[in-house]
Amino acid sequence: MKRIAILSLAALLAAGCANTNPGPATAPRAAPSTPDTGLGLVTGSVFDVPTPPAVKANESGPGEQPVLPRPYALAPPRVPHAVADFLPITRTQNACVDCHAVTERKKGEPTPLPPSHYTDYRHAPDRVGRQPAGARHVCVSCHVPKTDAPDLVENRFR
Repeated sequence: MKRIAILSLAALLAAGCANTNPGPATAPRAAPSTPDTGLGLVTGSVFDVPTPPAVKANESGPGEQPVLPRPYALAPPRVPHAVADFLPITRTQNACVDCHAVTERKKGEPTPLPPSHYTDYRHAPDRVGRQPAGARHVCVSCHVPKTDAPDLVENRFR
């Protein structure tokens, strides 16, 4: 019995006869449209494919540039030197850890990795290990090198 009712309802909807009120047919109201130039952060049509400006990569060596300010509190520090010569970063080959695995910061030496990078918060949150824990060995997933790229939008984060 239920199958017949479902099939009957489906047939009514497919035929456009769901409205059993016999009255004059009215056309559905169209939703107000938004022009494609009013969508998103880009000034222009969403159908345009803009070419981004060329970005000059940082070519300075380690220790040549000062430590960069963080964009907001607790943000990962930005890398003030080039990283192209240190890639790929793997668990067994990590030039970042080769320099930054120092216990304390001394004048003229690299910034040490914090204890949080050696702590496996999933399996042993109370123990600090000898190597970066988990995916912490992929430094460039959080720490990005400085470039001359302009901000796309104003950062008003406080």
